[in-house]
Amino acid sequence: MKEEMIHFVNVLQRATGIYLSEEKLYLLETRLSDMMTDHQISSFLDFSKKFENHQEEEFRDQVIERITTHETKFFRDTSMFDAITQRILPEIVERIEERSKDLKDQKIRIWCAACSTGQEPYSIAIAIKERLPHLFDNVRILATDIAKETIVKARTGCYSPFEIGRGLEEYHTDRYFEKAEDGQFKIKDEIKSIVEFEQHNLISPNFPSGFDLVLCRNVSYYFDSKERANLFAKIYKSMNHDSFLIVGSAESISGFSNNFIVREFGLCRYYEINSTSVTLF
Repeated sequence: MKEEMIHFVNVLQRATGIYLSEEKLYLLETRLSDMMTDHQISSFLDFSKKFENHQEEEFRDQVIERITTHETKFFRDTSMFDAITQRILPEIVERIEERSKDLKDQKIRIWCAACSTGQEPYSIAIAIKERLPHLFDNVRILATDIAKETIVKARTGCYSPFEIGRGLEEYHTDRYFEKAEDGQFKIKDEIKSIVEFEQHNLISPNFPSGFDLVLCRNVSYYFDSKERANLFAKIYKSMNHDSFLIVGSAESISGFSNNFIVREFGLCRYYEINSTSVTLF
């Protein structure tokens, strides 16, 4: 049984980058046992075969949905939002203007990788609308996640009272949400208008590009050392040559990439592309 579970862990890692140590094998049983029952699968060896069958796309999506962690909330790590609105975005604007480009003709592009159910990108949009309203129409946020159902929920912008209560003040809900008949809160179209959601796998070789700011928080510690290095290398290539990266407060890129230098603003640590590592031709 244990050998079959380890085999599935390897299959899962190749497909998603997520690494589960032997100490966390119990997660397979707690999160997947009902799927095994529903699909009348008696062993993890057969479960692996079904997962690897590319004709079983819906099954694969369900497995990924259950294995991935969706812990998130609005305005998680408030110091980060201070850094974005008080330091990072003003620096991005300054650099655009230094290049003698009219800001009105430029879009500030932000990528929220592994965005879960959308609280992070919507929080950024709200923060910009509140604190830097003159920049709001110039910002575009791409938000991605590997889990299909999670992205579907994020696109709706609908949240339960419990989800709304985690991180939002009452004035946030009054200004930026509409109360639905079913008791849910739906984010207003103005905030949604600058956020686009797509399904994306971070171990894919194909990454979007051209970003001024990338957030990839609380993801890399689910990867092993090799995949972490690959992840940060691909993120680096997705960024403009004078842009910024934010990872989780418990994460570090030290030892995995030499392409960034550490910056700090208050309690927020973030990274800037190391200009000495940039190839311009």
